[in-house]
Amino acid sequence: MSEEIKEETKRKFGFYHRKGEKIKVVFLDGKAVTGTYLFGAKYEIYIKTDEGKELTIFKHAMKYVYVID
Repeated sequence: MSEEIKEETKRKFGFYHRKGEKIKVVFLDGKAVTGTYLFGAKYEIYIKTDEGKELTIFKHAMKYVYVID
């Protein structure tokens, strides 16, 4: 009686697969910033704006995020 051990794969949610795509982040106060998604950590995301600045945005300051087509 042999049992096969199945390897579980972690399922990634959110913007994990969106690296390199243009996104728009809208803040709680209504202001927004547009840039290229670089990386997302537990409490923050990193984007690069069109002007070349790299920004760290804390998730608790965001209202919503969406991908620009």
